[in-house]
Amino acid sequence: MTTIADSLPPSAPATPVRRFALPPILLALGRGFTLVGWAAVVIVNGLYGITAKLGLGPVGDFAVMALAGFLFIALFDGLATLLWKILNFVLPRVHLGRVNDVIQAVPGAMLGRLVGILLMVFGNVLWPESIFQYATLLLPGKLLVMAAAVGGALLFAARVVQRPALRYGLIVLGLLPMIAVPLWLFLPGTDDYLAAAPPVDPAIATLPAANPGLPGDYPVATLTYGSGDNRRRPEFAAEAALITPVVDGSAIFQGYSGLSDSYYRWFNGFGMDNLPLNGLVWYPEGEGPFPLVLIVHGNHAMAEPSDPGYAYLGEHLAGRGMIAVSVDENFLNGFTLDDPDMEEMPLRAWLLLKHLEQWREWNGTAGNPFYGQVDLDRVALIGHSRGGEAVAHAAEMNVRPIGRIGTVSRGSDFGFGIRGVVALAPCDNRYKPAGRPLSLKNTDYLLLASAHDGDMNYLDGVGQYHRASFDDNPDGFKALAYLYRGNHGNFNTVWGDADQGQFESLILNRKPLLSAEEQQQAAKVFITGFLEASLNDRAEYRALFYNPAAARTWLPDDIIVTQYADDSFIPVDTNERGSLSETDVAGGASAAEGMTTWRATGRTLRDGSTTVPNRGLLLEWPARAAPSYSLELPAGAAAEWSLTADDALSFTLAGMMPEGAPGAVAVELETTDGTVVRLPLAQFGPLPPALPVQLTKAEWLAGAPGIEMALATPIERVDQTFDLPLSAFVSANPAFRPQSLSAVRFLFDGQADGQLLIDEIGFRRP
Repeated sequence: MTTIADSLPPSAPATPVRRFALPPILLALGRGFTLVGWAAVVIVNGLYGITAKLGLGPVGDFAVMALAGFLFIALFDGLATLLWKILNFVLPRVHLGRVNDVIQAVPGAMLGRLVGILLMVFGNVLWPESIFQYATLLLPGKLLVMAAAVGGALLFAARVVQRPALRYGLIVLGLLPMIAVPLWLFLPGTDDYLAAAPPVDPAIATLPAANPGLPGDYPVATLTYGSGDNRRRPEFAAEAALITPVVDGSAIFQGYSGLSDSYYRWFNGFGMDNLPLNGLVWYPEGEGPFPLVLIVHGNHAMAEPSDPGYAYLGEHLAGRGMIAVSVDENFLNGFTLDDPDMEEMPLRAWLLLKHLEQWREWNGTAGNPFYGQVDLDRVALIGHSRGGEAVAHAAEMNVRPIGRIGTVSRGSDFGFGIRGVVALAPCDNRYKPAGRPLSLKNTDYLLLASAHDGDMNYLDGVGQYHRASFDDNPDGFKALAYLYRGNHGNFNTVWGDADQGQFESLILNRKPLLSAEEQQQAAKVFITGFLEASLNDRAEYRALFYNPAAARTWLPDDIIVTQYADDSFIPVDTNERGSLSETDVAGGASAAEGMTTWRATGRTLRDGSTTVPNRGLLLEWPARAAPSYSLELPAGAAAEWSLTADDALSFTLAGMMPEGAPGAVAVELETTDGTVVRLPLAQFGPLPPALPVQLTKAEWLAGAPGIEMALATPIERVDQTFDLPLSAFVSANPAFRPQSLSAVRFLFDGQADGQLLIDEIGFRRP
């Protein structure tokens, strides 16, 4: 029987649908990269949370940041999965099934995770001015996540490889970055580039003073004062010996708004309108009155108080007869949700003056433990980092209203006897009232900084050093000490060697650094010596800053460059004139012999953009020359100045060669009767060589996105002050009479190429 179906023509055979598929090894690589990378993001983000100290405790900080990392990747995982489902529904229905097959061959979730991981690692590189600058990992985290992700990809690939040799090779290659990168991050770094310290003439006598770094004779007592209401710091609450009022600083810095303000008030328990006056006090037990020294920290995590980090210094100063206070300003620090961009700087300064007001009240209140014990005419301020800039502002706000300070106080409200300001690794020019950098006037100034500063990567505070003046303070002086192997944080025992924060500092080169104890010993020597000179009129300690070789037994084994200036200086050649052949003294003349370069020049710091606010004289000579620089004094000038053997020839030198020092230098003095005396500079102290630094474990890391170390050169050229007593020339030749001095000559070793900067040539009274 024939059916209708039998009568129909035969149909064409059905064409099978071929789905596109990725090779198994590619899928394994992708799954390994994204799954292990995701896990690494979660762990690394959590570890960062612990170091960032959000205020929830280590477990809470880890959990919050780990969850944030998980959710960030999960978001892209979910979005890609949803998109793939939509495409799988739509594309076949618009006759794009083959395109859909290709797309569906790549797991959407895997691709989404890949995008999320890459944004966590490279988001701030691709869109530096976007939200990704806050969402992406810090550089150590980038390295750890990429090492884990690449290693995970290779390990997953090894699972699908059949050949044993290739499988084991992939396992080794996968484990290599996962082990090598964390190990490298935890290694200390390198020091093979360090400059060698020049020899010091053993005949240089030590300073005729006691080592200021040694403990003093006073027994030391401690107490704390605070608002009495501080849930995070019991020492300022129930344990406080003295209760202080709160102050309203909102007119100076308004603070935050929205979520940021809510978080700030939850974390601290107060806002800018009711700030506490909290302090840790070390004081000498004995009959006062004693000088008062306030110490203030810089920027750091709010949840890790910085003020206890100066206990070593506070106790030391108290033992030497000074009341020392470490001021709590942690509530102005490291705000996580909103960066104030230094707008809080005047508030940092103003709070110091409010602390001094409180001390003035206690000093005049019978029954108070500090009644009559404080000499408010002998006050010094010490600041570190942002605090180092704030103390200079506070010293000026003490005598005149500056910027927004005028909205809440008049300069006459304060008027304390602030004699000295110490800036430890400070910033400068972050706050510019009236659009100009602040210039410290009539207040002694010490800048103490370090070459291996991983935070303030160049000598920013040198600007304030040069701007400091003493028009109305003939006894004023300023000084600088530059520690070659010092860093930013070791001036504070809490901060330590983590100049970029605990997590970020994994990339820092820490091997060259002085130990924390060595750097703090140097701080005690220089700060105490400065304060003894400034507050206690111990002038012998000023020599620390123009004759550091004479204090070598007090200091750690390091290259230390120092500068000194005071109002007794008689300028002869400061390179601020228009003509090279003229001097600062009318009728004088200058000349250079054997030079290829002889010109006045400005200088930039090692960031390549910040300018040192004074010029120097650049001298450069070729090998086998007879280079010299001479100054002829006008007739009768030395007699007019009444130069005696007690005075000193003063000048600064800085080596400008890329490496090493320019060789030996001799100084020759001649009098009107033809008496010539020549002495080697090494008799008074060594000329420091060029001081190269490598701040990160690999030089390329210094320029990596997110690392603010834009260094144009690894060398910071810092001038060394030399003070050559004229008595040394008299001892060398008793016929030499300082009052008849007619010429000063600098003679340089011409055996090799040389280049240096000479400046601030003149005479200084003792």
